[in-house]
Amino acid sequence: MKTKGLLWLTMLLLTIGGRAWAYDTERGFRHPGGLHTEADFARIRQQLADGNETVKAAYQKLKTAEYAQASVQTYPVETIVRGGGTGENYINAARGATMAYQNALRWKIEGTEANAKAAVRILMAWARTCKVVSGDSNWALAAGLYGYEFAQAAELMRDYEGWSREDFETFKEWMLTVWYPGNINFLRGRNGTWDNPGGWGDCPGHYWSNWPLCNVLAVISIGILCDDVFIYNQGMSFMKYDQVGTFRDPRTANPILNDGCTEFMGNLVVTTSEWEGETGAYGKVGQMQESGRDIGHATMALGLAVDICHVAWNQGDDLFSYMDNRMAAGIEFVAACTQDVKDLPWTPYKYADKGIAWWDGRSWQQNTYATGNQIRNYWGTVIGHYEGVKGVRMPFAEKAYQQMGIDVGGTGATSGAYDHLGYSVLMNTRNEQLCPEDQRPTLLTPRMEYDGKTIDHNELGGLRNTYVVQSTQTLPKGKTVTLMPQLPDGEEDTGQWLWNTGQATRNITVTTDKSYVYRVTYTNRNGISSEQCFTLAVEGDCTPSKLLPSIKVGGQVVGDSVATVFYGDRVSLTAANAAGWNTETGWDNGTKGTTTAYGPLTADRDIQAYIISQGGRKDVLNFHIHVRLTQPRITYNNLEMTDRTTVVCKAGESVTLQAYTPTSAGAVSYLWADGSTTSTLTIPAVQTSGIYPVTVTVGNQTETIRFEVFVKDDAAYTLQPGNYMIHHVNSDTYMTANGLQEAVTFTPGDSHQPAANQVWKVETSGTLHAFTAIADGTSLTTAGKSGSVALKMFAINAALALPRYALFSGTGGAARYWTVDAQGNVIITQRGEPADFPFEFINVGDISGIGSLTDGMPADGSIYDLQGRRLDAAPQRGIYIINGRKRVK
Repeated sequence: MKTKGLLWLTMLLLTIGGRAWAYDTERGFRHPGGLHTEADFARIRQQLADGNETVKAAYQKLKTAEYAQASVQTYPVETIVRGGGTGENYINAARGATMAYQNALRWKIEGTEANAKAAVRILMAWARTCKVVSGDSNWALAAGLYGYEFAQAAELMRDYEGWSREDFETFKEWMLTVWYPGNINFLRGRNGTWDNPGGWGDCPGHYWSNWPLCNVLAVISIGILCDDVFIYNQGMSFMKYDQVGTFRDPRTANPILNDGCTEFMGNLVVTTSEWEGETGAYGKVGQMQESGRDIGHATMALGLAVDICHVAWNQGDDLFSYMDNRMAAGIEFVAACTQDVKDLPWTPYKYADKGIAWWDGRSWQQNTYATGNQIRNYWGTVIGHYEGVKGVRMPFAEKAYQQMGIDVGGTGATSGAYDHLGYSVLMNTRNEQLCPEDQRPTLLTPRMEYDGKTIDHNELGGLRNTYVVQSTQTLPKGKTVTLMPQLPDGEEDTGQWLWNTGQATRNITVTTDKSYVYRVTYTNRNGISSEQCFTLAVEGDCTPSKLLPSIKVGGQVVGDSVATVFYGDRVSLTAANAAGWNTETGWDNGTKGTTTAYGPLTADRDIQAYIISQGGRKDVLNFHIHVRLTQPRITYNNLEMTDRTTVVCKAGESVTLQAYTPTSAGAVSYLWADGSTTSTLTIPAVQTSGIYPVTVTVGNQTETIRFEVFVKDDAAYTLQPGNYMIHHVNSDTYMTANGLQEAVTFTPGDSHQPAANQVWKVETSGTLHAFTAIADGTSLTTAGKSGSVALKMFAINAALALPRYALFSGTGGAARYWTVDAQGNVIITQRGEPADFPFEFINVGDISGIGSLTDGMPADGSIYDLQGRRLDAAPQRGIYIINGRKRVK
């Protein structure tokens, strides 16, 4: 991980369809840059040092919180369930994210190593366990709420040196594959309720604002954590722009209809009004989308919206003041509702669309607003920003803040307690609650020139997100964009501008060569800084998606990108990515779409697909399909074993061997070694071990299966002392010593010209054996490594009538048998009987002195013994030299 306080660069390496993608994660995001920044923690540390009583009391509450202790335990689940009434366990995720966040706060404030380790332990426990967020439609609430909370906790821990880079990358991939797909799919599809043909056309149906708000918060949090400008812009676009096109300002309809995305600022704060009562911030109050529902949901939605605005502010985007300070009007309205203020301005609001029947409980006209004593734990953020930073009085919010007192984080068994991370007073208190006028930052607004147009917003790329799968909305590479931060009317330009690119002019022109967050800092005449960011998402320059290949035969999945099928099979291939919403998928057979078909297949086939993701990235998937003529099957003890060519049985038992080939292969012929021509061969009473090959012919292709039937010799087997190579028959490799304390491996070799590190001196004591490498004198241990002491720890089983052996340590049911995997690594299994007899022991005799004798030997066919004497013929047994090479006979 990076050293604290320094910029760093990580490379996200993902293998996709056989290709390794490298992703440069330096994209201009501020880190930490979620709900909190390093400046926040520096301020808090100083306040604690200075004895600020409010901050001291708030931090003491954190230090004594149940979930902020380094010893706290989390209980991750593989499948998170919210909704449906059965198996619901989402509270585990709520608590897990809360624990990680609170421990992270303690580490960031006080530097406590134990809390840092606890936060990482909790985050990784969930990342390594949890695979799915599920339930009824309420899964979307779990995906949004706990997705943003896990991401926020991880953002705080990203500069902890004890969190390994590999584990951090694993965590980010978890956020991108388990959480983000659900978040963005909900926002773009609304659980299938977006499209309402015959009603108002294409517009989102049912979903109160708290649902999309928590998912927007998750998306922008994940975008920052994973340094993905496109993902960040996607989230912001739902908050800032009308995706449906029905919004009009000011609204004059009565009742107002919810005919668009309820999280969009213009629909979230349904309408604003001047009010002659106690004046709200900026002189307006604004009824919010859930204000006519109930006070609990209204305050929940407001808290999520406040956190979205706060995250944006920390990246350099003033969403608090967006659309003429619309958020402030909504905050004051809801705050007034919590104080039971009478006669607030209200326009009837109809929560329905024409996809909902009149009798549906979600279809009603709200003729007044809900009130009640519902004070959630975020009012410190509201007061800290508007009053502490901007110096803007929030009269109703002040009362809610005072009523809340010093807040804490999630606790208990009720889900609502975990909707917000809390500790807003601790994290947002300023030394002066109302910022003096000469300390207030200048309000900046964005403007850009691109493609001949002037645009008064600060994002390009990722701004079109309807349920329709569309072409990419990112910026083409090689274009130019002029970034032009705007000052308020009448503000004198001090000329003090500094961009995170190092440029010191007010306006800059950039080339769209990469996705990036451009951030400018302006210092006004009072020496107070303010920021404006511009986030440009360039086509294809986004985080690689996790690809999801699948191969099916007859509707059954037989593999992901690699599969073995039968001759004549037809296959269905699928290429998708975990995020969904591919803009285009194509195949090397010319077809388009996520699924295509090939077949009938008569030979091995490599197939390629490409996927263009919603961010414009083109990823390639490589499929390999191996076509086989037949499949080995063994029936023994009434158990059919598929894809097995080896069986160990007792003398006198019956074994049936089968070369299975489906009828789709056409005409098939079989030939066994004994002349049988059926697909099966039954051995009614096995007496000795044997090899039973069968050749299968389909058309002009043949394939041979070599069945091995072993009968274990019950008598103990003792290998005679001497020098041996230990041969693994199926892979034709030899046991190789790799040095003291290193694991032995099975590698290619030549029994006629043995390498010294593949020759083992065998010593015996009764039926126990010790193996010592000739090359370096190290001895084989039961753990499969080379040790320093030769101990007689190994026993050998023999197969009746075949020179094949099983090697093991231990006795009886505790026998630990050796096998070898495809990479040549030793696998030591715990079983009472051998599964096969995979080894041969090749006696190579006395090999001392061989190394130097081969030098200078003629290559004329002459034969020499180990003393260098010429022989008339090769010996019947033993080692000799011919053509300058050692041979064993």
